[in-house]
Amino acid sequence: MKRLISLAAAVLFVTPALAIDPTGIPVCDTFLKRYEECTVELPRANIHAAQKELLEGAMSLRANASNPELRPTLERFCADTFEAMKTSSDIKACMSK
Repeated sequence: MKRLISLAAAVLFVTPALAIDPTGIPVCDTFLKRYEECTVELPRANIHAAQKELLEGAMSLRANASNPELRPTLERFCADTFEAMKTSSDIKACMSK
């Protein structure tokens, strides 16, 4: 039993669950959800940095999503970043699904 608990704790520390809250911008929400799903395909040493970047990016998008002047720029940013990651990132195959 003790070994099972240790194994469960190790799994949680290696691949934390994130569950990103919606930003209110559909293209950004789709991009963030896919990025979250795909980070587990990164090399182990890069997963935590990618997930930290994901959380910080999502917080920034949510903070600015209610500004009608910024929304079009945020939509373009998310769409452009999503497309770029489909062609030139370490997780491009997963991002392209």
